[in-house]
Amino acid sequence: MYHLIDVVGSPTQFLLVVGAALLLAALLARVLHPVIALVLGAGLFVLGLFWYVTNLATNPTVDVLLADTVKLLTGRRLLQIANVRLWVTSFAAAPVFLTTYFALRRWYVTAVFSASLALSFFVLTTDAGVVTTLLGVVGGVAALGFGTLDSVASEGTATTSSAGPSGTVTDATDGIDAGRRSVLSQLAAIIVLPTVVSRIPGVEGTALSLLGGSGGTVEGSLVNAGDSLTVQGSLSLSSTLRFTVEASEARYWRVGTYDRYTGDGWVRTGSLEAYDEGDLLERQPADRTREVVQTYEVESDIGTVPAAWKPTRYEGDADVQVTRHDGFQPEDGLETGDSYRVESEVIAADEVELRDAGDDYPDEVEGTYVQLPESTPDRVAETTATLTENAETPYQTALVIERWLKENRDYSLSVSRPRRNVADRFLHAMTEGYCTYFATTMAVMLRTQDIPARMTVGYTPGESAGPNRWEVRGLHSHAWVEMYVEDWGWVQFDPTPAGPRQAAEQQRLEEDDDTDGGEDDRETPTETETTPTPTPTPTETPEPGRTRTPTPTPTRTRAPGETRTPGHTTTQTGADDDDGGSQLPELPSREETTLGAIALLGTAAGLRRAGVPERVSRELWLRYQSPESPAEDVETAFQRAMYVLGERHRERRPGETVRAYLDAVDADDDVRRLAGLREQLRYGGAVSEAAAADAIEIADEIVAER
Repeated sequence: MYHLIDVVGSPTQFLLVVGAALLLAALLARVLHPVIALVLGAGLFVLGLFWYVTNLATNPTVDVLLADTVKLLTGRRLLQIANVRLWVTSFAAAPVFLTTYFALRRWYVTAVFSASLALSFFVLTTDAGVVTTLLGVVGGVAALGFGTLDSVASEGTATTSSAGPSGTVTDATDGIDAGRRSVLSQLAAIIVLPTVVSRIPGVEGTALSLLGGSGGTVEGSLVNAGDSLTVQGSLSLSSTLRFTVEASEARYWRVGTYDRYTGDGWVRTGSLEAYDEGDLLERQPADRTREVVQTYEVESDIGTVPAAWKPTRYEGDADVQVTRHDGFQPEDGLETGDSYRVESEVIAADEVELRDAGDDYPDEVEGTYVQLPESTPDRVAETTATLTENAETPYQTALVIERWLKENRDYSLSVSRPRRNVADRFLHAMTEGYCTYFATTMAVMLRTQDIPARMTVGYTPGESAGPNRWEVRGLHSHAWVEMYVEDWGWVQFDPTPAGPRQAAEQQRLEEDDDTDGGEDDRETPTETETTPTPTPTPTETPEPGRTRTPTPTPTRTRAPGETRTPGHTTTQTGADDDDGGSQLPELPSREETTLGAIALLGTAAGLRRAGVPERVSRELWLRYQSPESPAEDVETAFQRAMYVLGERHRERRPGETVRAYLDAVDADDDVRRLAGLREQLRYGGAVSEAAAADAIEIADEIVAER
């Protein structure tokens, strides 16, 4: 719950509610009857639900609330709710109160049941990841195991103290300690087994894995991400032909946008609305836009409706819905052979007009698209402010950030996904990444300056297949940034270096050609064919009719710890080095640290329970004897030899003399000589160093023959 609150801003109100619930449970744990506590917990839940509904900006009906609840229980993330802060704060009091109350009363089963209901809900909404869920399971098992032992220990102490036998208490205590070690061992198994399973081929990267995994394609991680996009590690490109499009100009074929940044990815908030054929989305004034008409032919099944921004009309074979962000989504996907037509309005502004735009944004835009997790490091804003200190308007700020990322970070599909804030790591610790990293970082940097920005995914124009016709493949999937410009709306920026990206695409096509045994009749994409100019950028050629003025760019300012390596882009130095090619291990998260500590303790308890430390210590004692004093050396050597004889034959019986034992097991002359040295020590009082060395040598030979 804290993570959900952190994503959308300050957790102060949430922490106050949780603190009040904890305090209330602590005060009432010894005086309130459990039945009344259950009623109070239910009352807190109803009160929270009432508070949530009455504080919503809209006034939803009961059937709408029930429908939203069903969606949550079937996989819709809470982070997709616009006012997730209100929802979590309203929900928190009841499970926190009940879990704490019953735990303090030592009703551990009931306490764990209350907590597990809450955790199960977050699992159903997919907001609880594998590590969080595992930590919850470990916590529940620990509470049941240690809690039961605690209750038994308390009852056992009271009983034995009245009975009086001192030995009984000691035996009970030993049993409780053994039980605790057993619980720790089981907890370690719960943690270690999934970790081992995670490394089985075919499991890594799936829902059963604790490891993030890698693999898949850029298209799968972006276009097919659905309502929730997680930044991935190394990916590949797919050459599958997705669709062909005819249009008056090359554009980026937009699929969807994400507005809520979570630190390790993005979430699309809002719900889909029905679109009736012929309906028009909100249009810009005619003098600010130009119309671009596109006709699409689907070449392989896709679950999206690509279209140039901003689409205003759709006609096609499949029924579509409208997203909160004015995009189209098919109700049941598009199949091979389907076709559709989209009318879009493209912003027709010259760069002077965009540069002069101010920062007076609509309340809805400013309230949604400048959100950042509360845990976002301050250095992201500080670095961005330093880089853009000479920019005078939001648009100029975006140009500076876009150009800096293009010039100072390399393009690569082989990277290790950072487990902490992606934008912070890419800005301060990594030297290369692919489009998702560039777009995420630029959007976050803009938001730190209170400039509305969002992450957008889709396809670049593709390969030219004739006049005003393009073939678009999976490898053309891409991510870019849209920034809101006052009086104009959403304007596109692409901070990913175009040349290296196109080189990777071309290499993928050539690999397919080699596999197929020859070249096909595809035209080789060129810079102008694959990179349109929907928005002026510092390195692009202006569109006809547009003017370009110098960009007020600050002197090249490197991020903290950054150095320039000859023939390479900037690299990072220091403890945070984390580039995609040679990445130092990151520090584990709090959850991972906790699980690791429990696993270590449980493993140690399990080893002790199995007698492993004693066996290891005994083996070391048997095999490695360091010279001390002659008397100690002879005695230790004799005991080592007797232990081996006990393993080989039988142990020496109580009252049995050494000579009688050696005769009974038919010991050899070396053992008898060692026994004689010991007799000399015991009855003569001393032995020489030479005799002690001889004793150690005899014992070593006996142990070696085990």
